[in-house]
Amino acid sequence: MGIDEVLNKKELFERLDDDQELLVELIEIFLSEYPESIQSIASAIQAQDPEALRIAAHTLKGAVGNFCAYKAMEAAEQLEMSGRNKDLNSVEAEFVSLEAEMTKVNAALQDLAESCAS
Repeated sequence: MGIDEVLNKKELFERLDDDQELLVELIEIFLSEYPESIQSIASAIQAQDPEALRIAAHTLKGAVGNFCAYKAMEAAEQLEMSGRNKDLNSVEAEFVSLEAEMTKVNAALQDLAESCAS
């Protein structure tokens, strides 16, 4: 799957005034920190804690939104809304969708960082 199918690269570069060095730094930070957000979401689901789920999903939604990764953002928002509505009936399936999107985001950001660095 290509970068452009996961991220809106044009918008991302516009947001950063085409500063590829800054983009690489932001990608490195995100890639090192987002697994903690995924774990927080998983823990909230396991604990059946809708407020913790809402907060963790909201945090991740903002982080992926910074990279114009709109499908991942929507998947995180779905979990956020489930937490907000205290409706945990479908969160396991929503979490699977989020993990799939985050796998794509991870690969796209790594590819993008490599292309910027070369």
